[in-house]
Amino acid sequence: MEGGVRDQTWPGTLMVLGIFVVVISFWWVGSKTFITYSALGRWFALFAFAGNLLSYKAGLRLGMERLEWFLFNLLAVGPLLFSLALWVNLEVHGPEKQYIVHMNGVAYDVRRFWLETGQLPPNAPIDSKDIGTANDPLRKAPIGAHLLGTAHGLLGYEVISTWEKIGEREE
Repeated sequence: MEGGVRDQTWPGTLMVLGIFVVVISFWWVGSKTFITYSALGRWFALFAFAGNLLSYKAGLRLGMERLEWFLFNLLAVGPLLFSLALWVNLEVHGPEKQYIVHMNGVAYDVRRFWLETGQLPPNAPIDSKDIGTANDPLRKAPIGAHLLGTAHGLLGYEVISTWEKIGEREE
């Protein structure tokens, strides 16, 4: 064992796991978070390279060579921390604001609409005091409308907390 470097498989396993986790999180959570792709890329870069600011001696103690330490931070530590931050922002959020989004025959992807226009699709805000009353806006919603709920995530980015089709009205 020259220089404390050992032949081991766990760093490679974590790197592969990190890649899969970041792809799934980017696809699933990124599509529910109101954040631009460039901001997502900057956050990923921060998490992926922050571990490399630690001394290589930390990697040497774990039995890694320099390149392996760099790749471990880039492909395992960064993606896992980045994914954790995305999930925390999605799951830990403030009070939800609800809207009725009328599709008008157009299939909206709420986040894509927000990326292109900087605002939510055409909507009618719902006052939570009216739900369950005679003025319940959900009962008066047009056919094909959706219920959209947004909330302020823990890390500062708005998230889509609810997106569901409002039941068909009985005439």
